[in-house]
Amino acid sequence: MRPAHPVRLIWLGLLLLALALAGGALLMRHAGGGMQAPTPPSQPGVAPASVAELLALRAAADWQPRWLRGKGAVLVIQFPNLWAQGRALNRAAALIEKSGTRRDQVLTDAGLQAALAAADDNEASYFLGHDYRADDLARFFSLAQAQQVTLNADELRLRQLLLDAGLLQTAAPGQFNGNSDRALISFSAEQADDPATPQDEGMDSQRRESVLRHELSHGRYFTDARYRDHCRHFWTELLSETERQTWRRYLDRLGYDPANEELMVNETQAMLMHTPDTRDFDAASLGIGARELEGLRARFREGMPVEE
Repeated sequence: MRPAHPVRLIWLGLLLLALALAGGALLMRHAGGGMQAPTPPSQPGVAPASVAELLALRAAADWQPRWLRGKGAVLVIQFPNLWAQGRALNRAAALIEKSGTRRDQVLTDAGLQAALAAADDNEASYFLGHDYRADDLARFFSLAQAQQVTLNADELRLRQLLLDAGLLQTAAPGQFNGNSDRALISFSAEQADDPATPQDEGMDSQRRESVLRHELSHGRYFTDARYRDHCRHFWTELLSETERQTWRRYLDRLGYDPANEELMVNETQAMLMHTPDTRDFDAASLGIGARELEGLRARFREGMPVEE
């Protein structure tokens, strides 16, 4: 092979330099004046849905995740039934908020079954809906890995969904960080009660709507600082200690950890203001009269910020 002619080499060098400069200018234009990072792989799409659209979701054989429309920080999942919801979230519930279980130990399958039995619950009735900060879910999945607890297929699927949706990020192999500005809530499609069990697994349209509205209020609490401050003010300033103890005893009976003050604040607002199905909450639940309950609600409404 002959060596290239010197003049040709000069022209070839100039041509290559021009092409490089043109390519650099193109990158600068697309990056708005800075070097453009490689485009990350696209995440699986999750459609937005309003409250009305969530309520209009039909029963399906699979999970139905949606972003709450206008509140992109809240991921909502409608599960096909309470059993599917329980398989995905009961173990997290036991770690994060259930009474009678430890805050530092992820339950094994046997431990979870024992916790269900101790609470007189089954997989479907442990919770009718779920709500968690992304940070708490990150701690759950990180602890499960560190403690070598084998998660089921639905829990692993949930973890991947949360990673894809940006609620979780991988910090290190098996360790996760949560996006502190985001939250997960869930509810289920309608289903009939199983007459073979002592628990009530029935989810008719009235209860389903009530559960969703209850969980949505938790989503607002997690992601709306003004509303969260209002709830805390109501709990600490507008309730007496006797009234707070009434709520603690009531929520303890429902299986919530009464030692978790933040949980008490959050569940009180959701029960008091956002649980319209009287089968799940009414004045008698607290051991008070209807007028007293309305008085509590009137106090809560004082200065309540308008939802944006």
